Amino acid sequence: MSKSKVKFQPSNILLVEVPHQFIALCEASGASPQAALRGMAAMVCGLQYDEDNRLVPMDGAAT
Repeated sequence: MSKSKVKFQPSNILLVEVPHQFIALCEASGASPQAALRGMAAMVCGLQYDEDNRLVPMDGAAT
């Protein structure tokens, strides 16, 4: 039996207005704006998403 992936379930929802250039850049790179913003927020916090879409400390980040 295959292991099912857990879908991302936000604990907080934030409405953010972004410039149209950001949306165009996301579309050009193939990333969703939501994924790009989650990734940036994680980096600011010293975290990254692993292959199972879990937040883990960045390599070299202080623990």
